Amino acid sequence: MTFTWKNVALFLITVGVLVLCLLMLKVFLVAIVGAVVLAVTAQRPLRWLRRKLRSATGAATVALSVTTRCVILPGIFLGRMVAQYALTIGRVLRNGTLEKSLMDAVNPHPMLVSLIEQSSSFLAWSKAAERTGAFLATHVVALLSNSAVAVTQTIIMLFLLFFLYRDGEKAVRYLYRLLPMEEAEAKTLVKGVEDTILATFLGHFLVAAIQGLVAGIVFALLGVGDAALLGVLTAIAAVIPYFGAYVVWLPVAIFLGLSGHWIQAIILVVVGTLVISTLDNLLYPMLVGAQLRQHTAIIFLAFLGGIWVFGISGLILGPVLFSMASSLLAIWKARNHEHSLAENG
Repeated sequence: MTFTWKNVALFLITVGVLVLCLLMLKVFLVAIVGAVVLAVTAQRPLRWLRRKLRSATGAATVALSVTTRCVILPGIFLGRMVAQYALTIGRVLRNGTLEKSLMDAVNPHPMLVSLIEQSSSFLAWSKAAERTGAFLATHVVALLSNSAVAVTQTIIMLFLLFFLYRDGEKAVRYLYRLLPMEEAEAKTLVKGVEDTILATFLGHFLVAAIQGLVAGIVFALLGVGDAALLGVLTAIAAVIPYFGAYVVWLPVAIFLGLSGHWIQAIILVVVGTLVISTLDNLLYPMLVGAQLRQHTAIIFLAFLGGIWVFGISGLILGPVLFSMASSLLAIWKARNHEHSLAENG
């Protein structure tokens, strides 16, 4: 291509328009990411529906209905429940109820009480708890007051999801033609993104949700208070690399032991070790295949960096961008290898 002033001007105009489009779409980033993730993870059942119904529109309608009832509505309910629990935790941390409950639990153990009272970190922990409570109360109230934004994002996501269900294959073929690379290279790039979304959503979020569900049931059966909240916290801890479900169930087991409920504590340790914390090793290969397992350090950096830059959408965008970078580097490496062979041949 000749670098005339017209070509340069066209390039600059194109870049400017694309940047403006991205700025407009940034407002709906959560809805777009959610729709793409749900569309990618539903590919296999969607193909089955198309074969049965022999209609892309009918299959998309049924799939959207099932997704709304089985994923969207439970997700909204869970989000509201977590927000309400966060408000409660904020109040407890601010008024010192948690500190009082902790001291009541350790009072029967004089040596432990003495260690806590002599520890200078306990006072710092109390102040940190108060600040955490104030933060939760302030930000969760803002979250609840912005429920109209969440509803808008959900509606847009469902609107996009219908067309992705119906026209997803056409969109992928158009993407192959649009990308400035060979079709084989474009397929490699898109396949890597799809695999990463599956590995991130199914291999981390879905498995963590199952771990949280099992933990919540175990907490309820053992008579632990706020079992639902502890189950949600277990799921959140299971998603975070270098953490895990034990971050929640182990302190609960210790608290049960200090409270004199040794049998429940022992049962929780056994079930937590053998079942809750090992479910990911069993379910991950079954859902997405062992070949998609990413290195823990990469997942950690992708999650944190993605959240830092994109907010909640970064949980998906972070790993996807890392995958795209890896695929693009592999494409450049293959091109350089072919160029070297051509020169030496």
